[in-house]
Amino acid sequence: MLFLFIFLFSIHLLQSCPLTDEYLSRCHCGILTNGESYIKCDENSLNHIPKFKRSYSYDELILINNNIKNLSSTSFDNIKTIKRINLHGNSLSLIDENLFRLLGNYLEELILTGNNQINSLEFLTRFPLKKLRLLKLNRFNLTNINLEKIFLNMTNLEIVYLNSCQLKQIPHINHIKYLDLEDNFLSNTIFLSTSYYQLNLAHNHISSIILQNNKNLISLNLSKNNLNEFYSLTISNKNLTTLDLSYNHLTSIDWIILNDKLLYLNLSSNYFSTTKFNSFPKSLTSLDLSSNQLKTIEKNLFFQQLNYLNLNLNPFDCDCHLKWLRNLMKKLNTTTWSCSSSDFKCQSNLMPQISIFNITFMKYFSQHGFSIQWSIIDNYQTIDYLQITIDKPYRTSRKISSNQTHAIILNNIELYQYYHICLILIHKYANDKYCQDIFTKTPILNKMKLQETDVILNDDNNNNNEIEINTNDFNDNHLYLLLIGSCIGALLTFILLLTCCYLCYRLHKYKNINEQPIYEQCSQHIHYPIYHSHPTCSHHQIIYNSENISNSTDSSRIDASLSSTTNNPKHIYQTIDSQEYRSLKRQHQQLFELWKESVKQNR
Repeated sequence: MLFLFIFLFSIHLLQSCPLTDEYLSRCHCGILTNGESYIKCDENSLNHIPKFKRSYSYDELILINNNIKNLSSTSFDNIKTIKRINLHGNSLSLIDENLFRLLGNYLEELILTGNNQINSLEFLTRFPLKKLRLLKLNRFNLTNINLEKIFLNMTNLEIVYLNSCQLKQIPHINHIKYLDLEDNFLSNTIFLSTSYYQLNLAHNHISSIILQNNKNLISLNLSKNNLNEFYSLTISNKNLTTLDLSYNHLTSIDWIILNDKLLYLNLSSNYFSTTKFNSFPKSLTSLDLSSNQLKTIEKNLFFQQLNYLNLNLNPFDCDCHLKWLRNLMKKLNTTTWSCSSSDFKCQSNLMPQISIFNITFMKYFSQHGFSIQWSIIDNYQTIDYLQITIDKPYRTSRKISSNQTHAIILNNIELYQYYHICLILIHKYANDKYCQDIFTKTPILNKMKLQETDVILNDDNNNNNEIEINTNDFNDNHLYLLLIGSCIGALLTFILLLTCCYLCYRLHKYKNINEQPIYEQCSQHIHYPIYHSHPTCSHHQIIYNSENISNSTDSSRIDASLSSTTNNPKHIYQTIDSQEYRSLKRQHQQLFELWKESVKQNR
């Protein structure tokens, strides 16, 4: 019965189409299943708004992709109750300010396309559009227009499209839920903070975007930009469910910034060569990684939750590490994927292997930390670098040299907590991960002092969410340097000891010489009897030097030797102190007695 009623009403509607005869061949009137009526004209058939012979209540006027240039104040007079006007794909150059003087209480949707020259929106504000909910303006020049002011009184407006409108900034219109700014002049770095629920910034020139306060944002489209960075400074983007980053220049993405409510993620047509799904959105169901540079993908339970996965146009090396992915793709049965090699086999002798991986919970002075030690067998030097990851929250280290065998994680390590720590080997064939869970209960006290050779990296000022890693660069090369330094130090010490011994010997000898009796000192310089006064030696010096004279007691020889001294009585009559006399040796005393006897005889 209802179908019959609609059929009869449609016949009546066709018979009463308000268009003049000249437009009936190019346009037609119709009714939808929901009861709404419309007037639609063929594309590329109109140069101006068609004429209506009488007023009739229609819901929608569709004049898309025609050649209409001008909209006068009387263009819609005979369809004044129209709700939706669609002029998309025309090239409007003039819009009369009084265009909507009769439609303010009816118009709900308006779609207009200009010729990039219209720079005024007075036709929107001249008369209040109380019911306008959706507005699409394409190819307008809105560079110098205050859009916040234009839309201030359109309280029912929810959806705004401003495509190709030469905008350089994102307008802030509080009551709008959906804003589409595709193909504008947005560029450089964007600090995004909006109240919109959906935001389309596709096909601009944005190089970097940083999400700030976007508590309402559900959908964000950043495709076809120049993005090489995508960050989030806060956790206020927790309601984001759809994110499109396709056709950009991204090489990596920080999964931490993506909340657990994210459902759809598009990363196609970027420059990803590796992907690390370490902290992934728990609700994600659709992932597009097509047209990237992926050669392998690390196995992760994350993929099991997906309903859609697109890996087309990636140069995969389908070795043994991708067997799991082949099985998964068969299970999903969503898209095809190709491999540069497809035997799914690995040459095990070429693959690096880890032989030791130990983690110890220790206390370094007042800090708790983890000491990590490992040993890697890499006979063919296939490893590019290493990385260490730790959760609570998830953090990843900087790149670590493949020669390194020890690392220390300090700071922010709490007691009585479980930590999941992984060592990742990034090598030529794949990315291998070795993980351990450790419970921080009783730390081992580290009694060894950190060496100066330890490279201490502290993340107190870390702005990149990297963990603090204290890496020990003390490798074999340092051991050789230490041995060489020790040998040189020992040799220098030995030379120094020899020098000290020689100096001590010389000092001791010099001291002994200075401690000899005065007559011994003088005797070292006098080898014959001296009969004149000496400035330093007393007369026992003459006696001491007579050692070179024979010990014979022949007094005549002594007398002969003294006969020449008659002219120098001073020396003859001088006496010798008793102290000096006692200090003479026995042979000298005898000589002295002979001398005294000779003196008496001469007297």
